[in-house]
Amino acid sequence: MSLEAILAKIENDAREKAASIIESAEKERREALHLVKADIKEKHHRDVERIKKKLQATERRMKEHLHREMERALLSHRRHIVDRAIQEAVRRIAKAPDYLNLIEALLAGCDLTGEVEVVTAPGDGERITPEFLKSRSTGEAAFIPSRENHADHGGIIMRSGSISLNGTLSMIAELNHDAMVMELSRLLPLEGQVE
Repeated sequence: MSLEAILAKIENDAREKAASIIESAEKERREALHLVKADIKEKHHRDVERIKKKLQATERRMKEHLHREMERALLSHRRHIVDRAIQEAVRRIAKAPDYLNLIEALLAGCDLTGEVEVVTAPGDGERITPEFLKSRSTGEAAFIPSRENHADHGGIIMRSGSISLNGTLSMIAELNHDAMVMELSRLLPLEGQVE
């Protein structure tokens, strides 16, 4: 075999070997690229799922927070309505024809003794007169009108020395406030109901 033939054979073998190495390297490159792409795709999928779960959890928390705020606002509104209804009821009771029956009951329930000063509302001077108080006095308590007035819509404050009993309509309403709120709340429509 001539030198040229040997060189041609070596060159040919080298070319074939280089082509085989290049093909093998290209195959490895494609496989590595495929693995990297699959890994990136998997990581992307995991990231998307993680972000989706975080968004869902955030949305759930926001909905719960919004629901709590709406409930709080509704309860506050209902309480405001009930408070206004109680205040209106107090004003109506003070003007009711049987208002003096309430005053009589308060005087009858008074356990103070001796001279008991009775403080009335500004508009009650003509109804709760000294004669009215004297006729409700007992052997234990002598009711006399006070020169002062209280600032409430109605009811009385009874004083004997340093002891006083607050029988104003607002105080009576306040003492029974929670029970009245529960009772009146039953009459209000629930959330979503039409009035």
